[in-house]
Parts: sequence; C-alpha cells; structure tokens
Amino acid sequence: MSSPQAPQAVIFDMDGTLVDTERVSQTAWRRAAADFGLDVPERIWDAFVGCSMPNAKAMINGEFGDPEMTERLFAHQARLFFQIEDEELEPCEGALEALSSLADAGLTLSLATSTAREHALPLMERFGMAPFFSTMTFGDEITRSKPEPDIYLEAARRLGLDPTACAAVEDSVNGALAACAAGMATYLVPEWATPTPEVLDRCVAVLGSLRELPATLLGA
Repeated sequence: MSSPQAPQAVIFDMDGTLVDTERVSQTAWRRAAADFGLDVPERIWDAFVGCSMPNAKAMINGEFGDPEMTERLFAHQARLFFQIEDEELEPCEGALEALSSLADAGLTLSLATSTAREHALPLMERFGMAPFFSTMTFGDEITRSKPEPDIYLEAARRLGLDPTACAAVEDSVNGALAACAAGMATYLVPEWATPTPEVLDRCVAVLGSLRELPATLLGA
C-alpha cells in the first residue's frame, strides 16, 4: 500500500498498544486455566487478543461445552488480572514518547478502546496519557465490538472528522480489521497476535514498537 497523506488525527487503541495489558491478561488467562485444570489451545489465547468478552466466552464454550464453567473461569481470570495489574502493569515500549512527539507536532490524538470507561480511564490517568487525548471512546459506549468498525467511526465522529482523514494504531488483528473497515490508515504494532495475510495487506505499515510511529507518520 502506498504511504497516505499525513492524518488530521491519530486514534489509538489502548490494550496492548499503549498499555501492556495484553501481557498481564495472557498471564492471568494461563494461570486461571491451570487452576481449573484446562488445556486451552494456543489458537484460543491468540484469538483473545482484541476480542470482545462475549466472543471470548463463545470460544471457551465451543471448546469445552460447559457455560457454567466458562463463567467461573472468566470471573477467576478477572480477579487474577486485577491482582497482577496492580503490581506489574506498565506502558508499552515507546508509548509516552510517541504520544508526546505526535502532540508536539500538532496532531490531534484520540483513544478508542474496547475496555469500559471505569477500567480504561484510570489507566490512562495512572500513566499520564489522558491529557494527550482530545476525545476518548470506550467499549461500553458502543454496541458492536471490534472487528466491527463502530468504535472507530464513533471516535472520528466525536472529532468531527471523516474517518478517512484519521490514522489508527492497533496491536491486534481484530482491532486492525475494525480500523481498516472504518476506512482509516492503519498502523499495526503487534505483540501477542500474529498478523494474518489479510491484515498485513490492508495495513499501511507494521511497526516493531511505538518508537517508530512518529517518524513513520510524520515522514521524518
């Protein structure tokens, strides 16, 4: 894909893109599964990255056929996640530097996260990221989750911009597909999930870390 014009705004995913929640989440999932004596295929853990809660539960139900166990597993994972989060959660590599550089360059920044406001906003404040964003759109404010484009369309609407005037930054396959479906120039910074050929073809660039983002976007 050819390089797009400089965007009017850059819209960031949160989990696994700005904040290393995916590492914490994956740790919690594996501990929870071990506590339940479950052998969960790696393909399911990969698919959980950027996945909505209902879709994730459907995967576990489909694998083990025990909805009641699924609910207990997810509740246990959530408890483990918040325990680990308090101790180990950190910003992703280069996140604060990228936000600062893009803001200094005069770009409008926005957040579009599948996480509910009550969980996401404290993280953005905890790591000093909230002041960088003109708008923030949370998962509990939309009906359809990624890979549907709804959250990115809503983020663009709140900015008063056409989605095609925006760039999106994602770490997951589902998130990248959502941003691409919204018509945004999409930059993928994968960590846990292996990009599919479809995603690789549709993204503008795949980056090793957010440290590469400002120069890539600004052409520096």
